[in-house]
Amino acid sequence: MIIPVSISYKMNNKLIIYFSYILLFTSCTSCKDEKADDNVIWKNRICGNDLIGDHGIGYPIYNNTVVFHSTPVPGDNDEQSVLYGLDTETGKEKWRLTNKDFYPKKRLKFDNADYYYQNENIVVCSDFQYKDYGSETYIYAIDVEKGKVLWVKEFTNKGLQFGRMVVGKGKYAYVDFQKDTTEFSLIKIEAETGNILESLKFTKENIPQIIPVKSVDFSQMSQVYTDNRGTEFVALSFNGYNDIKDRFKTFMTLCVYSLSENKIVYTKYINNQVLGTDEWDDFYGRVTFQNDKLFIGKGRNFYCVDAFEDKGILWQFATGLYGNDNAMQVFGYDNLALGFTVDRLFAFDINTGLKLYDVPAAGSNTANIIDGIIYQRDHSDLQMRDPKTGKELKRVATPPNEQAFSSARPNGKDGKIYIHSYTDAYCIKAWEK
Repeated sequence: MIIPVSISYKMNNKLIIYFSYILLFTSCTSCKDEKADDNVIWKNRICGNDLIGDHGIGYPIYNNTVVFHSTPVPGDNDEQSVLYGLDTETGKEKWRLTNKDFYPKKRLKFDNADYYYQNENIVVCSDFQYKDYGSETYIYAIDVEKGKVLWVKEFTNKGLQFGRMVVGKGKYAYVDFQKDTTEFSLIKIEAETGNILESLKFTKENIPQIIPVKSVDFSQMSQVYTDNRGTEFVALSFNGYNDIKDRFKTFMTLCVYSLSENKIVYTKYINNQVLGTDEWDDFYGRVTFQNDKLFIGKGRNFYCVDAFEDKGILWQFATGLYGNDNAMQVFGYDNLALGFTVDRLFAFDINTGLKLYDVPAAGSNTANIIDGIIYQRDHSDLQMRDPKTGKELKRVATPPNEQAFSSARPNGKDGKIYIHSYTDAYCIKAWEK
């Protein structure tokens, strides 16, 4: 079809974006996939004629309510983000919260998959700000069951980075704040009240002396974990390098911190890898806890260390030589250490470091393990994979002429998997349901 020039100039930005999404995502859906219509429990076009642009907050679930979002793609300055509480059985809307419910926040933005913590019915979220990206630094909480905003608090200190991740345990949530390249703080928040306290402060002086560049750059942190006495810990990864002088080197510090005792347990220099001249930086420094150990993905290596005391590197595995071999995401499951690179999934015995398998895989930053199955967005599909064997079990595609599944991280419970496409909220049958 040829659109006359006089008409094409009158098309608003949103319509142009819509047709672009249609062409992109319908072209990459595999005809061999099982269609969502054969596996769908329900779907709800919560965004009307708009497209859902952001990743969301991860589909928190409480009793018979699951939280979805809509954030229309940019185009004509009418972007109004909305949170929806949907019935887990029917998909029907139970409540909705809009920008005005979060006053004095000016804008809801759901573009970071790691920024919520849930304790029962309370979900704590944070704005994400890095350098000039993101103008607000609020922390807020909602009651999933009542569909009510509990509190909205501004973190008034300004700095280089805020809200990259939110983790928590029990009645406390923790949010990162980086003042500059010399100082980092872990902010402690009471989930019920929003009362803000400062916990860990990490400075250049805490970086091991062996590291030649004393620069603090927070990357990631683990979930909160405990020892056999119930003492709570969190592990954090910091990169330190000078963009100009050390562009092709990595200096990762692991910091194991006791939340219960409010002290650094140990810090360790993890990665001294030299990168190729075609690589600007290595990836992430993801860290996860499993079986009293920490499994780390950094650069083109996976590492395993003790979670409570410095016993050195217990084992290490090099993934390859190229950019696609950079570690992207790590999981611990049933004494397995699971590590994604850009295009592969590795599994190891976390106790010995024995490699169990290495299989092609995509969608590494969008994976989640739910009831013993890996669910992830692979290209435009929802893929299900056995973590013990690496075998793909099933993949589900959206129906013809609909948008692809989002790159958000799925969530699930009671045989239901929740994810959104770029147009609809979906509830999909879990594996073997």
